[in-house]
Amino acid sequence: MLYLLIAGLAVAAVIYLIVKKVNAAASIFFVGVILLMVAAMLGKAQPSVKITPSGNSFYDELLVVEALFKSRFSGIGMAIMVLFGFVAYMRHIGADAKAVVVLSKPLQHFEGSYWMVPIGYLIGSLLSLVVPSASALSLLLIATLLPALIAAGLTPLTVGAIVVTSSTIIPTPLEAGLIQGAKLTGLPISEFVFGHVARATVPTLVITAFVHMWWQHHCDKVDAARSVATAGDSAVIETHASVEEALQRAKGLPGFYAILPLLPLLLIVLSAILKNLHVIPFEAEILPVTVASMLITLIIEVIRHRDVVKTIDSTKSFFTGMGEGAAGVVALLVAAAVLIEGITQLGIIDMLIRATEGSSGAAVIVVLIFVAATAIMATLTGSGTAPYFAFAEVVPKLAAETGIQPVQMLNAIWGTSNLMRQVSPVNAAVLIVSGAINVNPIRLVKRTAVPMIVATILNVVFTFLFIAA
Repeated sequence: MLYLLIAGLAVAAVIYLIVKKVNAAASIFFVGVILLMVAAMLGKAQPSVKITPSGNSFYDELLVVEALFKSRFSGIGMAIMVLFGFVAYMRHIGADAKAVVVLSKPLQHFEGSYWMVPIGYLIGSLLSLVVPSASALSLLLIATLLPALIAAGLTPLTVGAIVVTSSTIIPTPLEAGLIQGAKLTGLPISEFVFGHVARATVPTLVITAFVHMWWQHHCDKVDAARSVATAGDSAVIETHASVEEALQRAKGLPGFYAILPLLPLLLIVLSAILKNLHVIPFEAEILPVTVASMLITLIIEVIRHRDVVKTIDSTKSFFTGMGEGAAGVVALLVAAAVLIEGITQLGIIDMLIRATEGSSGAAVIVVLIFVAATAIMATLTGSGTAPYFAFAEVVPKLAAETGIQPVQMLNAIWGTSNLMRQVSPVNAAVLIVSGAINVNPIRLVKRTAVPMIVATILNVVFTFLFIAA
């Protein structure tokens, strides 16, 4: 009971620090290190990673931290960093903005119809394939989709809700959480994403699109009945300077540039198809296809600009993006691994396993506890990555002992984390969009809450119905 209390206090401390706007990775990491020291002090230091014991349990725990750094920054960490570099280069050349402009243009043909809500939501979700960052996608959609839909007759709050919820659970091999999930389950990324995750998330997204349509129409009627002036009618839609610059450059780009951000995804899918057809003996992974996509884009840029030196120099944005990936997602990977190691050494995971032995009903309860904890943490912190990475590492062992497939549990907490962050008034996308349409973030969250809560429930249910056990 003492160890459970210590672990609970550690998790509560992480949530408190993140709510207080302390960096998520720093919060998780330092609480995790303290937990390791507590484990050593209580004589519970039994590392789950391979180290050479020094004879001093406190120093051994620092060796554990070193081992976790090495393992996370190599392999999956490096792949995520390279992917972030590619995304940064796409942003630098304006290809991401070109994709947003091309895909959002069809919505301008609708005038005042609420059918624009599900269509806009699904298009926004597709655009998250191109721009995986929720805040970056929100900035681009503010400059393109938002004014177009407002001009077509939808209220700013309705459009704002569409924009905020566009980046959630689209199944893509380029998403850091899904890359981590594939690694943890030992599955090829295409099989993990399209063979399992998509079975739950695609129907969830489709149904959520129509829940959005109903809820936004209902909220607009309530606002009208209360004689509430439509928020944002007089607001000036402000966009970030870098977004404006990207959009300006997008105007001069060839249409096919809209495909460039999708190259890693297309190459992964192509390699999976060719392998199944026995044309090639392997399925490409994230890092090689991202580097290949970078080279293809570089050649295209050289041809377009006819300046090799300038084009190669522009790739410095690629390495800057790698640094952003290291400081963001990969840092969270390391931090979460340290925290989970501390919790594991205290015996909490074994305790949960023993509690579920011989009872499938108890196993389901454990899954629901993890889902609820993820939902609370995502709502409080506004982060989708921190809650997921904090819990993901422990899933394979827990799932193996409870009879639940790891991919089921991973998808349940991944979907919950990415959906429920959009219900948080401190979420970056919520703050960006509420500022753009000049409303209180709480009013915008009321518009996102029902669709996202429904989507969370659907995703968990569909996970256990449609993902093969």
